[in-house]
Amino acid sequence: MSSNHGISYDALKYALTIKQSYQSGEPLTVTGAAKQQRLLMPEHLLSNDLALMQYDDPLALAVIATRDPESPMALAAAIRMGPHAKCKELITGVFEVVADATKHELVADCAKLLSKNAFSPDAFHLVRTRASNHVVEIREAYRRAMAENLRALLDGKMAAREFVEEFIELASNGNLRIDIYRRLVMKLMRSDAVRPSVKFMLLERLDRFPQMVKLQIVNEVNSAPDTPEYQTLKQELRWIYETKQKQQAPQVPINASKPQPTAAELVARSQIDFGAAAGLHQRNSIIKPAEPTLRRNSNPLTMRSGGFSTRELSSWLN
Repeated sequence: MSSNHGISYDALKYALTIKQSYQSGEPLTVTGAAKQQRLLMPEHLLSNDLALMQYDDPLALAVIATRDPESPMALAAAIRMGPHAKCKELITGVFEVVADATKHELVADCAKLLSKNAFSPDAFHLVRTRASNHVVEIREAYRRAMAENLRALLDGKMAAREFVEEFIELASNGNLRIDIYRRLVMKLMRSDAVRPSVKFMLLERLDRFPQMVKLQIVNEVNSAPDTPEYQTLKQELRWIYETKQKQQAPQVPINASKPQPTAAELVARSQIDFGAAAGLHQRNSIIKPAEPTLRRNSNPLTMRSGGFSTRELSSWLN
């Protein structure tokens, strides 16, 4: 399909990749300074001064607006999509689908308000202000919930596993800025009041953290003093690294020499080389049996239809 209609095949590939990220639970990221991957935040989508590459495409924004589990991200995506809907008839139809398909009432209300007012500047100003306030309100609510959970953990009223699961969920869904996210995790890792079992569980769930937080955790544990607690944590981290190395290594005959990993393998997009980050690969470790992991297909299928009706787009977004 020609981009003259507002949707191109490249845009469709971006949207399919975003949809698959939601299905697999992977966070959406954007390339920042020095080509570092950063979490995509509602503030990014609400800013007119940022070029967000694939996230500036209306179909990609439609996927976020309909599938994101948190209303701040969905609302910000719908608002960023608005100017496209004003200019292209097909995108106007997609925008109407978003208003009906989104799981968030506030997103539907704001999308309908924009459509009803013909995407006027006053309407955009109103919904942007409401979205900015909503982001602050939701973020503060998640912070309060995290603080209450921490008090419950320290008071013995909350199990360690439940706390860790809710901490990761609240931190991710609350759209915390990466620097705040990192400080919270570091406080947990450094605190003597937090039980070692909590820190073990954080290490076990290392892949669920953003990459910058992963690196901070690895470096924090590796550079910590050799107290009995941290010696055990370092041993656990070494096991994680060795297990990942075994999972990624190809099967070779026993007597065959091991091939050297390529640069591309060391910096694979969905993996982090914990040993290289923390300098642990020269140390001995206790190897535990590796558990099988599910890998998502990195080459999503693309639609080969000659065109897309509003009805087709509606069924595809859901």
